[in-house]
This record gives sequence, structure tokens and C-alpha cells, in this order.
Amino acid sequence: MRMVLQVLVSVHLITIIFLVSIPQEAEASLTKPGCPEKCGNVAIPYPFEHNSSTYATGCASLCPNNSNITAGFSSSACTGIGCCRTDLQTDITWFYLRIRSINMLTPAWNYEPCSLAFITERNFSISENFDLSSKFDRNLYFVPAILDWSVGNVSCPEALRRKNYACGRNTYCVNSTQGQGYKCNCSEGYQGNAYLANGCQGTVSSPFSYSCTCPTGYHGNGKKQGTGCIRGKHKHLLALVFSLGVGISVFSLILIATGLRLYRGLKEREKKKIKQKFFKKNGEELERATDGFNSSRVIGKGGLGTVYKGMLSDGSIVAIKKSNTIDEKQLDQFVNEVFILSQINHRHIVRLLGCCLETEVPLLVYEYVSNGTLIHHLHDEGHASTLSWKDRLRIGSEIARALAYLHSYASIAICHRDIKSRNILLDENLRAVVSDFGLSRSIPLDKTHLTALVQGTFGYLDPDYFHSGQFTDKSDVYAFGVVLAELLTGEQAISGDISEQGLANHFRSAMKQNRLFEILDNQVVNEGQKEEIFAVAKLTKRCLKLNGKKRPTMKQVDIDLQQLGRFQEQLPSQKTRIEEPSLQQHTCEDYSKQAETSHSYTFGAVTEEIVKDHEGPTGVDAG
Repeated sequence: MRMVLQVLVSVHLITIIFLVSIPQEAEASLTKPGCPEKCGNVAIPYPFEHNSSTYATGCASLCPNNSNITAGFSSSACTGIGCCRTDLQTDITWFYLRIRSINMLTPAWNYEPCSLAFITERNFSISENFDLSSKFDRNLYFVPAILDWSVGNVSCPEALRRKNYACGRNTYCVNSTQGQGYKCNCSEGYQGNAYLANGCQGTVSSPFSYSCTCPTGYHGNGKKQGTGCIRGKHKHLLALVFSLGVGISVFSLILIATGLRLYRGLKEREKKKIKQKFFKKNGEELERATDGFNSSRVIGKGGLGTVYKGMLSDGSIVAIKKSNTIDEKQLDQFVNEVFILSQINHRHIVRLLGCCLETEVPLLVYEYVSNGTLIHHLHDEGHASTLSWKDRLRIGSEIARALAYLHSYASIAICHRDIKSRNILLDENLRAVVSDFGLSRSIPLDKTHLTALVQGTFGYLDPDYFHSGQFTDKSDVYAFGVVLAELLTGEQAISGDISEQGLANHFRSAMKQNRLFEILDNQVVNEGQKEEIFAVAKLTKRCLKLNGKKRPTMKQVDIDLQQLGRFQEQLPSQKTRIEEPSLQQHTCEDYSKQAETSHSYTFGAVTEEIVKDHEGPTGVDAG
């Protein structure tokens, strides 16, 4: 049974979800005599079989708290604003529904604890007859749905050999086109219910409703009371020539097909020999470098593969990523990562040293970055809050420099699409290196965005991405803003300590309520100057704007953070420690005014709408 799931949220933020089935062509009644054909608006043919397979699907919709917003091109549209829909897999016999909000967004339940779900046809639309204004509406609504079914989970040939074959006399079996199982139809000249023992009864034929054919070399209608079969003149010779021509053609085709098969077989054999040769040269060396991919050499795991620390024959230390499976989709992402990294040369982007695609699963060889990931230094037990404020500011600037290079200065503009603290590597000097380009995509010169299925990591995903399905360079800016918020607060992007709203919403809320220093990491408060802390916080807030068009570009962010670095160098060596009493008496605006009058490198010059149309690759290290 193929269905569609739709979710609707009204402008009053009442959540309604409905499951929609694809309508099937109407068929003749197949119900058992004396049984009803429908249950409400749902047609249920006889018999109805259950299937134990389990299938999960879902969709997301936005619930804007604005009565002036029109949900799609019409009031009955289901386009992701207040309503969403999704297909259900064929052959399901039951469903379980759960409605929830995404962690990083404000839960819809807080506004209106009312939700509704149902199964219906694909072309069903919400009409004005649905009164959803009441929280506890007791009205019942009926929607059309047609259930499709099939017998068992075997094909016709297998079913014919079984004792429980469901088709009666004078029937024939057809395989289901909607999954496993089969259906029964009455044979030609019979009608009725094909699932009953004598359900298909013969029909009365009209005179001369049959047809006859004459053998080769004869013509006519073949009927005794008609023209009969008359031997044709020279027809047998033409038939012989025709048959001979067909035979020669078929033989030629078989000969050609056999030749092509032999040719392809030889090519495949030659390809395998070359593959084995390369594997012996490359694959075996990488296997030795990791002690046979020993689990003790694992330094990281991800959705695409496992990363091992290895030592090559020349003594050099490398990181080797091995794909988890031979899945075609993962292989494509490995090839995509090779394509992207082969075009990049930047000191803050991980270097691809080589690859080996001749092995059973693909292998990628990278430079080894020895000091773990940023998430390890920020959030792991024993490492939390060990990064100094100076290091945090420099790490943020280096990440911004790498992303600005990808967006503005690479030969082809590239969106990373999975920026997060787990994908930021640190070396022994805490130099930031951006890694994991499996989801990255290049953007053609004539386009401004990519349209794709939702991929990435919750907590870092651009809200615009959920709404439009379009990934832009501003989506990378949003994810970078979350990383900046992690550097400032020491909190994870998604954490139980900050409720279900996620770090991005938590940070925006604190800034709006002038509670910034209540959520900052102690290391930042103790070591940072209040002016530069507010500058970074305001830049973070701009990166996290819900409207992507209002966010700065990574090029602007890079320039601003470099200016902050120079601003930090000019600050007095004596740090001004921020005490708790002062936090209760001053707001962000107060500190901003103090900074503008205290230093030649003003806070306003760094943060007020940042920089206007900078020209040239200022400060971008392409080395």
C-alpha cells in the first residue's frame, strides 16, 4: 500500500498531520458476497493481507508566528509552511505516528498542544471546511482513501506450487506491481470473484464471437461458414524466403552478442589484473601501515568511514580513511571528496596526499593532524575550558579564513555543507584545519545555491535549508556561527543543559535579553577584554540570523576577525577582568560605548554591520 504523509500547521500554530495514500484505479467489486465494500470512505477489497515489514519516514514544516504569512500558493497547499507531506512505502499494514519539534527550533507544543494525522489520497487538500480554531475540537472529518493489497509474499510460480494457492477455478495469477505477493483475475470468458472456489462463472458467448487463423501458405478467415482457408499462389515461396531471412538475422544477432560478451569478458579480466597490480603496490602498503587496519590505530569515526593512524614505508605519519561499506552512495561521496580536495591548497584545509580506489573499499590518505578535534578540546572531560581566549579567537579566525577561501578564492566556489566542531582538527600548535569534505559540493558560476536532500548535523543546519531545501554559502556561515558560539560558551550545539532549543537559539535569546556573560565560558570571562568579547558575540549573532540574506559573507567574517586580532594586539597588556557586580549594572550597549571612547581601534569599527564591500583576498592564506 503506497501512501503519503502530510503535515499541516495552521497560522494559529495548531499542528495537523495526515497520511496520504496514492489513489489506485477503481476496479470491479471483489468483496465476498454479502460483505460491505467500504468502511466509511475506505474501500477494502477481499481478502486483506498483513505485512510485518517496518518502514520509517517523516517530514518537517515551519510554523511562523505571523498571521500575515500565506502558507504556500493557496490556502490548501502543503508546501512546508504549516504543512508537510511524505510518501509511505507500499505493503505497510499499520503505522505509528510521532510529532515533535527539531531540537534547535522552538517546540510548536508550547504554542498550541493540538495535532492531527490521517491517511488519504495523494491529491487530497485541506479545505476551509476543516475548523481547527479550537484546541479540543471534537468534530469528525472523513477523507477518501483506497487500500491496495496482494496475497502472500511470493510470486505466481511459487504460489501455484503451494496448497494454500488463493485463486479459484477458471482464474489466472498475476504478480503484484506494488511489492511482493500476487493477485487473481478471472480467465477470459469468465467473470466474478477470482478468490472464491467457484467465483468465476462463464459468460454466454454471442454467435461468431470466436476467431480462426489459417496455416502458413493459406489465407481466409478459417471459418467453415466463412471463406475458409484458401491456398495462396506463390505464398509458400514468399513464406520460405521470409523464414530464411529471419533465421539468418537471428543467427547473426546471436553471433554478434556472443562476440561482444567474449570481448567484455577479456576486458574485465584485463581490468582485474591491473587492479590486482595496483592493489599489490598501494593497497598492501596501506594495510601494512595500519597493522591490517587494527582497531588500536583508530583515531576517528564518521558516517562515511573510519580514520586510522598509519606509518608509511618512508616513516611518514598519515591519516587513512577507510569506507565503512561498498555502498554506491558512499563511494560517490568518497570520489566527490577526492575531486574537491584535489583542487585546494590551503594551510587551514586538510591536505589529501593520495587515494587507493583499487581496494575492496576505497581508501583516502591525508596529512596527519596530531592534536585531535575542536570538539575534543571544548567538550571532552579533562579538556573542557583548557583553550585560552587568545587561542579561541585565533582558531575562529583560521576557520573563517579557510571557508572564505572555499567560497570566494578557490578556482570553483565550494560549499562545505558540514561545518561543525567535530570536523575542525588541531595540530600540536593548535592550528585549525578544516576536514571532512564528503558532503561538499562545488557551485557552478551561473548558480547561487544547491538543491539537495537534507544532509548534515542537527544543531548546525541552516533553518532556511529546512524550508527551501536549498544550500547556499550563507548556510556555511550559519554553521560557522554555531562553532563561534561553542568557542564563546563551551556548550555543545545540541545539549541537555540548554533545553531542546539548541545552542543557536539559546545564544540569540541571551544576547537579546542582555544575558551574554551568564552563558560565557569561565576561561573567556577571565581572560578576554570585554570589548573584544562583545565584538565576537555580535559577529556570532549576525552569523546566526534566521534570514540567510541578512548574514555576512565568510569573506566579511574573515576580515572582521582579522581586525579583531590586530585590535587584540593593541590592547594594554594589563587585562581588565570582568567582575560579576558590573554585569548586573551594565548592558551590551554600555560596554560598546565604553569601548568606543577607550581605544583607538574602536569596537564600533569592528562590529557595527562589520565591513562594507571589501575588495580583494585580504588576509586569505592560499598556501
